[in-house]
Amino acid sequence: MTTGRRWLLRTVAAALLLAGTAVPASPAAAVDTEPKFTFDLPGTTVSLGVKKKRVHLRLTNLTDETPTAIQFYVYSHELDWLKKASVNWPAGGGSGECDGDTPGWYCFASANQFPELMPAPGGTVDLPIDIHVYEDQEPYEGKFEVEASMAWGEGANWIRARKSFTLALVDDSEADLSVVAPDVTQAVRVDAGGRLEPAGKLNPGKTGAVRYRIVNQGRKAVSGVKVMLGLPEGVTFTKPPQECAIDDDGRSAVCTYDTLALVPASQDTDPKDRIHSAVELHHLVTVSAATEAPVTLKGGTVQVEGLTEPVDARSGAEPAKLPANAVAVPAADVDASDNQDGFAVVVAARSGGGDDDGGDGGGGGLPVTGPPTTLVAVAGLLLVAGGGTMLLLARRRTRLPHA
Repeated sequence: MTTGRRWLLRTVAAALLLAGTAVPASPAAAVDTEPKFTFDLPGTTVSLGVKKKRVHLRLTNLTDETPTAIQFYVYSHELDWLKKASVNWPAGGGSGECDGDTPGWYCFASANQFPELMPAPGGTVDLPIDIHVYEDQEPYEGKFEVEASMAWGEGANWIRARKSFTLALVDDSEADLSVVAPDVTQAVRVDAGGRLEPAGKLNPGKTGAVRYRIVNQGRKAVSGVKVMLGLPEGVTFTKPPQECAIDDDGRSAVCTYDTLALVPASQDTDPKDRIHSAVELHHLVTVSAATEAPVTLKGGTVQVEGLTEPVDARSGAEPAKLPANAVAVPAADVDASDNQDGFAVVVAARSGGGDDDGGDGGGGGLPVTGPPTTLVAVAGLLLVAGGGTMLLLARRRTRLPHA
């Protein structure tokens, strides 16, 4: 981009920010009487003293078709709070191709390039967003806007929705557990070492795995974790861990990990020790053989809470003894949103040629993608589809504060 063109775009964008309209319009965005998707962004309260917290934008597809593209924009007209904190796209990826500046930026993902980010019919995708808090702050609240869009089919109109959220900085020294659970979309098997391996599509009668990550994003440790799980109708627990009590229907579980201490991320500095700020757990589940597929079985839930009084794991607490179904997750790579998340079980129809055992899919795990690439090409495509308005926030950010 030439210097003159960049100057012109920044000048126009600044003027529209002052006018309250600096939002790149989705291509041919449509207003539909029947909602086709919903979205939410929980967990935007951050304790003072926590430098970074990761939240997740949760997009739920309400239609019976998988979208071909998604995009979202984050911006604020309350420029004062940018001196105290900032909301940024994740440096490690996971939300598609992103660009812009701290006051306003966007992320875009197409089914061709990021199929793992497209929510299945009735399913939800969790897109990470990072909140950075600057030094020496006082309690504060500031609002920011999120506009999300989805498109179905080639050349289809985009459907968009907009919400306002409050970023709150609070003087609270307690723990802050968070959890994120992706939809279950793939069959798995357990190898000789007890590890999970992908086993193709999740057909009726097959076994999948509910995976979820728990992270302590607060300022104090917890000495144990309690997990409450609920499965959709037509899905039951296969072989629950010994720490879990299962209801008679096989669909509800309460798991008590009273030796699983989770410290704040700032104390999780040695990946080789047994002190953790985050873990990933899984539970094997089986889809009823009588399920009529393809279908998305909705209503799964995971909720977590800390046990006993918080303790300082660096001041005498015993290192955590990980359950057999838990894997330690490095704190630098794991920040979740709040203490409750929902998930669906996406069941595929059996193919005429037999079971599909190929491919590792990725639907059953937490999406991990590489760094953003080909941003200029994506911005160009969006320009053709939606007009020059899209370029208002397509400004390369050279540095993210405290990123």
